[in-house]
Amino acid sequence: MERLRSVLPFFSLACALAFVGCDGDTASAMRTPELEDSEFRQGMTYEKQREPRKALESFLKVIDARKGASESHLEAGRMYLDLQDPLPAVYHFNQYLRLKPNSEQSPIVRQMVKTAEKMFVQQLPGRPLEPSAGGSVDQSALIRKLQNENSKLMLEVSELSRGVRNPEPKNDPRTPGVAAIPDKGTPAVPGVAPATGRKAPAFTTYVIVAGDTLSKISSKAYGTPTRANDIYNANRDKISSPASLKPGTTLTIPQ
Repeated sequence: MERLRSVLPFFSLACALAFVGCDGDTASAMRTPELEDSEFRQGMTYEKQREPRKALESFLKVIDARKGASESHLEAGRMYLDLQDPLPAVYHFNQYLRLKPNSEQSPIVRQMVKTAEKMFVQQLPGRPLEPSAGGSVDQSALIRKLQNENSKLMLEVSELSRGVRNPEPKNDPRTPGVAAIPDKGTPAVPGVAPATGRKAPAFTTYVIVAGDTLSKISSKAYGTPTRANDIYNANRDKISSPASLKPGTTLTIPQ
């Protein structure tokens, strides 16, 4: 009995320490390093100050530095949507849904994906979603096409992240979906392009500046944002994803 009494204080102390340790672990688990990241907090500040470009730069830095930065993907998508650049917005929204498919915000994010897809289609030449004189246009087929193209793009990005390399594309402008790479020995003279049968871009190379997106570069080079994916395919060795554009990088503009 005396021995039991002598052991009880140590047993009580061990229980108390275990209880404190459990509470500490629970509090640690509730903290999310992404939301505590200084760049993420700075991005949220810029967002409140209505400076979407600066906010976007901060969120993209978090995405580059952290794996599974779901909230940064969501905010980056929102900033791209505010900047009227729907293609990377769809990419980041889908990344959020991949990371958090069952979150409370998922239904809202899926609706934002549809909004971005419609915005992209509205930016196409000829405004294909404008209602004709005979009535409104069914948008479902065009949206499905965009979803398929976006899924393909996400698959390519996933393969690149795993180190999977596709065979080198052939330099054949007649093959749909294959970027035509200019001859390495040909100087990059603005407005000059090989005779490929397609409209030549305004230039054959382009140096990324702050605030650029693939859609904007496509608009500068071709007068339309629809060839953003062609530019990405031609420069997959230089950019890790359609949304990761680093100022100063020289891109090849396919014919």
